[in-house]
Amino acid sequence: MRDQFNALPARRSAATVLHVRSPLTSVGYTLATGSAHLVLVAAGQVRLRAGSQEPYLGVDAPRLAWRADGAGDELVAEGGTRATILTLSRLALTGALPVTPLGEQMQRTLGQNLSLPYEPGSRIDTLVAGFEAERTAAEPGADVAMGHYLSLLLVQLWRLARGDLVAHGRAPQGLAERFVLLAGQRLREHLTVGAYARALGVSRDRLGTAVRRATGYSPQGYLHLLLIREASELLADTGMPVGQIAFRLGFSDPAYFSRFFTRHRGETPAQFGRTAKARLAKGDQSYAAWP
Repeated sequence: MRDQFNALPARRSAATVLHVRSPLTSVGYTLATGSAHLVLVAAGQVRLRAGSQEPYLGVDAPRLAWRADGAGDELVAEGGTRATILTLSRLALTGALPVTPLGEQMQRTLGQNLSLPYEPGSRIDTLVAGFEAERTAAEPGADVAMGHYLSLLLVQLWRLARGDLVAHGRAPQGLAERFVLLAGQRLREHLTVGAYARALGVSRDRLGTAVRRATGYSPQGYLHLLLIREASELLADTGMPVGQIAFRLGFSDPAYFSRFFTRHRGETPAQFGRTAKARLAKGDQSYAAWP
């Protein structure tokens, strides 16, 4: 049976909470682009995939998943699953992060897809419940209270991520961090994964394991994600022609860039640029990649 997908709500200046309560059959959702999603799986199983061409990754309870940017990802909750999905708009997310060096560290960590241990009824559940109660009651000062709850929730999520990485050893995280830094520096050279592995002094398999653990993507998938995010920002925020953007991102053939972009985004660069500019003109910044 083909899963039917429902679009999760995505409000530009807020966060929303959706509860999945033991459906009789699987229920599918499409995660909103430009929003981050925290999935708390208390019972059963949730399956996630980054695109229609990618395989599903199972998240078995009890566990949580963090998607830094839904970007049209698909989520399927199997029958009998109990889960909570917190969707945070880009504006709500950045507003809840402290403007300090610690906030920068948190931003780097939460800019990755994460899969972490989770205990139902723990502090993270208390914070989500507190946020939802304030949002529902809508009493005076609710906006302030919700902002504090989100800030505390992000701190707790960041702590869980750090603790999990330490528990699995520092080497994989250090390697993933070095890969992310190197990718940022040499992305437009379009190096192969093997070239990155050689530059970092490790095997392709070891690099793949470390990057998947830290980001949720294969090294190649992460490099493609960075290229698509940068291309999307240039198309949305500048008046540069598609060919110029292609050359700026290191593509020698604009036609190949257009096919690459269309394969990942589902629309041509020109179509995406027109849609993004129309949305931005209305004040919707959801096409801007975070962080």
